[in-house]
Amino acid sequence: MVHKEIPLDENAKELIRKCETNKVDTSTMGACQVFLEEIDRGNVVIEDEPGQSYIKKSRETSKGVTQEDVPNVVRIAFIVRDSGDITNKDVKTAANRVIRRIELM
Repeated sequence: MVHKEIPLDENAKELIRKCETNKVDTSTMGACQVFLEEIDRGNVVIEDEPGQSYIKKSRETSKGVTQEDVPNVVRIAFIVRDSGDITNKDVKTAANRVIRRIELM
């Protein structure tokens, strides 16, 4: 499934800034890693160069998501959550879980 980029609303932009300026705990980074793995398992393809690189990274590394990765993963989570083209429940649930983790920071 291919997806074109969705513009982000102000709430999404604010949450992305929040995780850029605050330290993210390991459980949030774990939620980000699970989300990327669900995208991979669900064969969801996002036509978005940074997104592609993070999805590829989730396949190639055992290190997991780092603090620097989190803002982009959150951005991808908003794109997935707001996409009408992506219907995979596991992927949508994982995206929502990442977003909720950032909201609770």
